[in-house]
Amino acid sequence: MSDEKVTQTETTQEQQQEQQQQDQQQVDMKTYLELVAKMEKMEQTLANEAEKQKEIEAKQNELWEKEVQLTLKENGLEKFANIVKVSNEDELADVVKKLTAIVNEIRIETGYIPADHTKTDEYSKYEKEKNATGMIAVKLSKLFQ
Repeated sequence: MSDEKVTQTETTQEQQQEQQQQDQQQVDMKTYLELVAKMEKMEQTLANEAEKQKEIEAKQNELWEKEVQLTLKENGLEKFANIVKVSNEDELADVVKKLTAIVNEIRIETGYIPADHTKTDEYSKYEKEKNATGMIAVKLSKLFQ
């Protein structure tokens, strides 16, 4: 009988060990499935964050472009908006300063300069009036200076 008890005890112990292994496998599987579910949620969250980040960057770029447009418009340089490509405020200020200088030079060069513009002095004034006395007075006044 003692052999039977030992055999039953060994069998019971083996069954218990097998049961524990099965329980452990079930726990491991459960943990694995939980981890997989968490990982899927994290992947979705990361994908959403990346998408949000792209949207934020697009909005920032749009805002920057509007700021460049506004700065150029304030300085009367809006016609250069499609060729001005800057990445920060320092570059923008530098480009605006250079373009303003160029535009001012062009305005001066193409401005109205009358060809027959001469200085009018007192002698010319009297000459136009045909006032001989005034013309002689101007000439004599220059002698005594």
